[in-house]
Amino acid sequence: MKLKAKVLLFTLLLLVLAVPLLGVVASDAQQRQFALPIVVVNTGNLNVRTGPGPQFTVLTTVPGGTELPVLGRNQDSTWYMVATAIGAGWVDISFTIPRGDFSYVPFVRWETLASPVVQPLPQSLGLPTGAGNVAIPQIQVPQVIVNTGNLNVRSGPGAIYTVIATVPGGTTFEPLGVTEDGAWYFVDVPRRGRGWISAEYTIFRGSYDAIPVIVNAY
Repeated sequence: MKLKAKVLLFTLLLLVLAVPLLGVVASDAQQRQFALPIVVVNTGNLNVRTGPGPQFTVLTTVPGGTELPVLGRNQDSTWYMVATAIGAGWVDISFTIPRGDFSYVPFVRWETLASPVVQPLPQSLGLPTGAGNVAIPQIQVPQVIVNTGNLNVRSGPGAIYTVIATVPGGTTFEPLGVTEDGAWYFVDVPRRGRGWISAEYTIFRGSYDAIPVIVNAY
C-alpha cells in the first residue's frame, strides 16, 4: 500500500513539473510558426531584379552574406520575392541559402509588379503662346492609412490569426502586397515585423496597380 502511494505521489510530481515545460515548448513553436523565412546571399554580389528572371532590370545589388526576408515566390520556385531597403525585388535562389520554414511562402503574380519605364519629364509642357503650361501629374507611392481608433495587425490575412501589433488611427503604411480579393494588406510594422491589416478599416492613396498581388495567401 505504501509503495502504491509513493508511485502515485511521484507521478503527480512529474505532471506538475511537465506542465510549465510544455507551455514553453508550445510558445516557442508558435513563435517559429509565424517567423518570416529568409535567404542569405551566397555569392560575392547578387542582383535584385524587378521580376523573376535575368531579363528584368536590376533594382539593386546586395553583397554576400546579406539576409533578405522572403515575401513570395514564382510558380516554379526558382526566384524569391524579397524585401530590400528600396522595396520588393526578386533574387535567383541558386545564389542563396534558405533559412526558416518556406512551406507557407505564397506564390506571387509578378506581372502585377511590371510597370513601364518612366523617362524623366519636365514639370510642365510648353504650349503655344497664350495657352499657358500644363502640369505633369506625379506618380504617387501607394499608401494605406488606418481609418479607425486602433487596428490589429495579424500574422495572417484573417481575424482568426494572432495579433502581432496594434496601431493607432492615422498610421500610414506602404503596402508590400494585397490578397487577391483586396480584403487584406501585407505591411511592415517597425520593430514588430510584418503582418496583415484589414482593408475595410483603411483609406487607400496612390496607384493601386503598383501593389503586388499575393496568391494563395489564405
